[in-house]
Amino acid sequence: MTAQQVYPDTFKLAEQNKTADIDLLLLNMVSAQSEQLHAHDTIDTLTVEEVMRLDSIAREMAEIDSLRELNAQLVLQTIAQTPHIEVEKSWIKDAEEDRNDVLRAIRDLHSPWRREAVIMLQVTQNYVTNNWYQGGSSSFAGLGTAKGQISYISDQFTWENTGEWRIGGTTIANDSLHKVNTTDDVFRVYTKANLRIIPKLFASVSGELETRLLPTYRSNSKELKSGPFSPVRFNAAVGIDWKPVKGLSLSVSPLSYKVVHIHDTARVRVKDYGLKEGQQTQHNIGSSVRLEYTWKPVREVELEMRFFTYTNYKDVEIDLEVNCDFIINRFLSARLQLHPRYDSSVIIKGDKHAKLQFRELLSIGFAHKFR
Repeated sequence: MTAQQVYPDTFKLAEQNKTADIDLLLLNMVSAQSEQLHAHDTIDTLTVEEVMRLDSIAREMAEIDSLRELNAQLVLQTIAQTPHIEVEKSWIKDAEEDRNDVLRAIRDLHSPWRREAVIMLQVTQNYVTNNWYQGGSSSFAGLGTAKGQISYISDQFTWENTGEWRIGGTTIANDSLHKVNTTDDVFRVYTKANLRIIPKLFASVSGELETRLLPTYRSNSKELKSGPFSPVRFNAAVGIDWKPVKGLSLSVSPLSYKVVHIHDTARVRVKDYGLKEGQQTQHNIGSSVRLEYTWKPVREVELEMRFFTYTNYKDVEIDLEVNCDFIINRFLSARLQLHPRYDSSVIIKGDKHAKLQFRELLSIGFAHKFR
C-alpha cells in the first residue's frame, strides 16, 4: 500500500501550502482520515461532530514523536514517488503545532468560547563612548505589548472582546529634564455583539475605550503631551456588521456616539485633542465605519489591519493601524507597525490647520501566544 493510499491529504497539503487555508485543510484531513478509519463500520453516514469526536480519541492516544516520524516517512515517500512536488521541511518540524491546531479545532466543537493571548517584548540598545570618532550618543528603547481576546461564537449570536496594552519608552540624550520618555502608551478595550440577520450580515452593537496610563513630556519641558487618562476616548456604535470571508469584518454605524475627556487640563494642551480652551469633556454624535482584517498567507507571516473613521458632519477622524508579524521561531518574532492618522479637529501648536500624523515602528524580540 502506497503513502498516497494511506494519507492522500498529505499530498493535498504539500501542493496547496502556498495559498490554502491551513486550518481548513487540517479539518478536512481529520475528516477524511476518520472516514477511512471507520469505513468498516455499518454506519453509513457520520455527522461532522461524530467524526471529530471519534478521531480526537485516536489522536489523543498518539505520541508526538510518532506523529513526527510518520510525517518524515511520508515526506520521503512523497519526494521519491512524485519529485515534481516541492515538500517544505516545515511540515516535519511543525508537526506538533499542526496536531495542536487540530486538537483545538476539536475542542472548539464542544464549546462556544474562544480564548487567545499574545505577549511581545522588543528591546533596542546602542552604546557610544564620548570619544567615538563619528559622534553620536548612547540610547536604549523598549516596547512591550500584551493582547488578549475572548469570544462567544454560536450560529445566531457572537460576542467578541479584545483588550490590549502597548507600552514603550526610550532614553533621551538632549533632554536635561527627562532621562526616559514614553514613546508608545495605549490601553484599549473593545467589545462587539452581533445578531445574525442573514448569512454573513449581522445587527451590531459595539463599544471601545482607549486611554493613556503613563505621562509623555515635551522635550526639555514639564508640559505634558499626554498623561494618565488624558485623553480618554470612548466610542459607542449601532449598525450592521458584514463578514463576507474569514478574517474580514466591515461595520457601518449610522448612529455613533463619541466622548473625549482630558483629566489633567492644567498640563495637557486640550486643543491637541480637538477640545476648546477651558473644555474638559467633549460629546459628539455622528456616524462611523470600522474595517478589521486579519490575513495569514503562510505560517510565519500574519497581517492585522484596523481602519476606523468617524464624522460628526463637521469634522472627520481617520485612523489606520497596520501590524505585520514575522515569526522567526516559537519565541522570537519581528513586527512592522504603520500608523497614519488624521483628525480635522486637531491643530497642533505652531500649525495653522490639521495635518496628517504618522508613526512607524520596526522591532525584533520575544513573542509568545497562549490559547
